[in-house]
Amino acid sequence: MLKIKPKTVFTRSIQWRLMIILMLITLILMSVIWVFLNFQVESIFYSDFKDGIESKYNALGIDESSTDLNKLLNTLQTNPLVAGVILGEDKSYTIIDKKTGEIRYSSDLAYQADKIQFRNDIFKSENLLAVMSSTAASGENQSYTRSKNGDFYDYVRSQTLSDGEYILFFKYSRAKALMVLDKFNNIIFWGMISAVAAAIVIGYILSRTITGPIHDIMRKAEKITDGEFGYALEVRSEDELGKLAKTFNYMSFRLKSMLTEIISEKKKIETVLNYMTDGIIAYNREGQVIHINPAAQNILDSQVSENTSFDEFMQLLGIALTSQQIQQEQFIQDTSHRIQYGEKYLKVQLATFTGEDNHIDGIITVLQDITEEQKLEKMRREFVANVSHELRTPLTSVKSYTETLLDGALQDPATAEHFLGVINDETDRMTRLVKDLLTISQHDGGIKLNLEDVSISDLTTNCVERMKREAQNKGQELKLIIKQNIPIIKADRYRIDQLIINIIENAIKYTPERGRITVQLSCEKGNVVIMVEDNGIGIPEQDVGRIFERFYRVDKARSRQMGGTGLGLAIAKEIAVLHGGNIFAKSKLGRGTQIFIELPMKKWQQAL
Repeated sequence: MLKIKPKTVFTRSIQWRLMIILMLITLILMSVIWVFLNFQVESIFYSDFKDGIESKYNALGIDESSTDLNKLLNTLQTNPLVAGVILGEDKSYTIIDKKTGEIRYSSDLAYQADKIQFRNDIFKSENLLAVMSSTAASGENQSYTRSKNGDFYDYVRSQTLSDGEYILFFKYSRAKALMVLDKFNNIIFWGMISAVAAAIVIGYILSRTITGPIHDIMRKAEKITDGEFGYALEVRSEDELGKLAKTFNYMSFRLKSMLTEIISEKKKIETVLNYMTDGIIAYNREGQVIHINPAAQNILDSQVSENTSFDEFMQLLGIALTSQQIQQEQFIQDTSHRIQYGEKYLKVQLATFTGEDNHIDGIITVLQDITEEQKLEKMRREFVANVSHELRTPLTSVKSYTETLLDGALQDPATAEHFLGVINDETDRMTRLVKDLLTISQHDGGIKLNLEDVSISDLTTNCVERMKREAQNKGQELKLIIKQNIPIIKADRYRIDQLIINIIENAIKYTPERGRITVQLSCEKGNVVIMVEDNGIGIPEQDVGRIFERFYRVDKARSRQMGGTGLGLAIAKEIAVLHGGNIFAKSKLGRGTQIFIELPMKKWQQAL
C-alpha cells in the first residue's frame, strides 16, 4: 500500500503559507524598488555629469571655422567655466582624432601612467565606439564601462575644428557613485529587513483572522464525524468567512436532521425486517451476505449464516442460479421458485437492486414458509374427496335400493321393508354428515360462545345419564367418577355438552359388547380435566396424533360400518380449543383408549 509521507508544518498550515506569501511579496517588491532606486541613482549621477558638460561646453561658444585643436585645448585648460566640470580627481577629458583614432591629448592621470592600457580601457566605451563608427554628434548612453583602473561613466561629443574632426571623450569615475550607492543600499537592506519583519507580524495577525475561523470549522467538522451536532460556530464577521460559518452551521443543522431521518428510517426498516414473518436475505454484487433477518434464520433452521455465499445458498435450495450468471445477464429470468426444504415447503422470491450506474448492485431473496398452506391445500383436497366419498356411498345405496323397489320389490313386503330400512339408515347417516359439516362450517366461520357459569359436575353427570341407555343396549358398563369438588367455570353449556356427548358416544361406538367405559372428573394445574376411558379396540400408536383431524379414520371400513362421519373428534377438539383448553388421547392397540379434555378454571373472555 502506498504510504504518503506527512508534509511539514509550513506546507500543511494555511497560516504559514499566507505568511510566506506575504514575506515573498514584500521581498519581491523591496527588491524591485531596490533595483529601480539603484538605477535611478546612477541615472542621476550620469545626468548631472552629462548636463554639466553640455551646458558649460555650449557656453564656450566655440567657432568651428576659427578654432583649431591648440586653441580648444587652451580654452579647456584656462577657462574657469569648465575647470570644475571636466577636470578633477574623478573627472578628465581626452581629445581623439576621429579620422585616425589617435589620442591627441588627455588630462587623465592613467593616460600619463600607461597610455596603451588607457587606450584599451576607453575604447571599450559604447559611446565612443558609436560616435567613431557613425555620424552621430554625441554618445550619451549612461551605462558604465569596466576597466582595470576602475569603472567609469563617459560622455562623448563629436567636434569639428578648423584643422579637422575630433572627438571629445569626457570620463567620470564611478567610485563616488559606488560610495553613495553602498550607503543607499545599506539603508535599503535594513529597510527590507524591517519590512519583512513587519510583514511577518502583519501576516501572522491577518492570517489568524482567516485561519482562526477555518480551525473552528475544522474542529466542528471533526465533532460532526464523531456524531456531535450540537456545537454551533460563532459568526464573527459579515465577510466571506462569516458567510462560510453561517453556511456551515446550516449544513450541520441539515445534516443532523437528515441523519436523524436516516437513522429513524433505518430503525423502521430494521424493525420491519426483524419482525417480518417472511425471511429476507440480502447479498452484494460479490454474493456476500449483507443482511439476514431472524425469520430467515428460523425458516432455514439456522443452517445459513452470514458466511454463506449466494451460490452456496442457491445450491442448498436446489436452484440452478449463480451470482456471476446474474451479473452477466443483468436480470433474473425466473424470480419465483417453490421448493421443498427438509420437511418444509418454501416459496423463494428473487429480486435485484441497482446502483447509481444502473448495474446490479445486489440480490434480495424473500423466503416464505408455505408448509401450512401446503398442508391446508392437502387437507382441502382430502376434505373434498372425503365428503364426496361419504355422500356418494349412501346415495349409491339409496339409489340402488330405490330402483329395486321401483322394479317390483314393493310387491314383496319383507323385502320392501328391509330395503326401506336400509334407505332410512343411509338417510340418517347423510343427515349426521350434513349436520357435522354444518357444525364444522360454523367453527371455521367463527362462532360466538354464549358464556355462562357452568357446573361441569352437573353437566357431565347429565351427559353420562343420557348415554347410559345406549351403553346398556351393547351390554356395556358406563360409570362416572368425580374425585373432588369441581369448581364452576365460564363456558358455553351447549358446546361443552356437545363435546362430552361426542367423546362418550365415540367410546361406546368403538368398545365391544360388555365393555367398560369410565368418565372421570378432576382438577389439575388450573384445569378441569374430563377423562373418558374405555377398554375397546384401541388405536395404533402411529395414528394417535391424527385422530382429531377431519375425516381421519383409523379403520375406514369399520368406522363407516359403525356410522361414523370422521368429524366427531375434530369438532370436539375445536370446541375445547375455542374455550382455551385442549384435548388429547392416549391409547394402546387392543387395550383401550383414554381421551383427556382440559378446560381452564379461571375466567376468560373469548375473542370473537
